[in-house]
Amino acid sequence: MKSALELALEKTDELVEDKGKLTAEQVSAIGEVKKQYEAKWAEQEIVLQQRIAKVQAEADPQTFTEHQRQFAVEMNSVKEKIFAERDAKIAAIRAAE
Repeated sequence: MKSALELALEKTDELVEDKGKLTAEQVSAIGEVKKQYEAKWAEQEIVLQQRIAKVQAEADPQTFTEHQRQFAVEMNSVKEKIFAERDAKIAAIRAAE
């Protein structure tokens, strides 16, 4: 039976081997995709933060607390969607040879 550390090391070895097989064009494309999706997330985060600030200014504290929870769920959902999209594009670039 393998320890958790051994399993983790095997996984990182697989990742390192995959990265070694990437061409310079793939590395560049992956870097560009990461930049684009980081920017998308930053933009969405700003929009959501502005909505939160608007609700906070207009609502009483109890209502704001309820909305704040909803916004947190929405932010997590948007973030997961954006980064899942990014990961899919990166996987496609890695798969292309």
